[in-house]
Amino acid sequence: MSDPRAQIKALRDAMVAASPPQAGAWLVRLEAIEQAMTALLAERERLLHDVEAAEHSRDAAKLQQMKTAGQLKTLHKSLAAAAPDVAGSNDPQSDALRRIEWLANHGGSDPAAAEAAKAAEMDAPIPGRAVLEAVAAGERKFTKAQLDFSIAEAMVLTGWEMTPLELTQKGEPWLAELILRHQQGEAVG
Repeated sequence: MSDPRAQIKALRDAMVAASPPQAGAWLVRLEAIEQAMTALLAERERLLHDVEAAEHSRDAAKLQQMKTAGQLKTLHKSLAAAAPDVAGSNDPQSDALRRIEWLANHGGSDPAAAEAAKAAEMDAPIPGRAVLEAVAAGERKFTKAQLDFSIAEAMVLTGWEMTPLELTQKGEPWLAELILRHQQGEAVG
């Protein structure tokens, strides 16, 4: 489909060249059609931008929801590892509160439990601060799940200006630094 503006121009030129008696009235009507079409095209463009902005907002909210759910899951796993003597149930919230109570009453002095909790944090699918700092320092790499999440978060943080491949090519330490800088900005801002 060719450009409607070009079609209107071609029609206008043909009417002027033919010079029929009604050409003046036709040209006025054609001008009104062109103005209406231009307004509709501008509205279409604005709506496309609105849809794109809404999609970006949705993606950012979805990422934040995933991040929060992952952090909660990591916290529950860490508590389970730190308080292995507290049996679990089908209510993770209740389990977490009982484990916190157990840790408060027992001092949490079991080195094996503390090590298990640290391991759960380091292997969580959503990298926490300790993982990000270790990756940024070059002391470790992301797990596959952590890398996937970090790339998705970096896409949001960079405003979708880079593709996943471009972000991956920047390197894991760069990704970790980007996320850490953003987290520090959130804490300050």
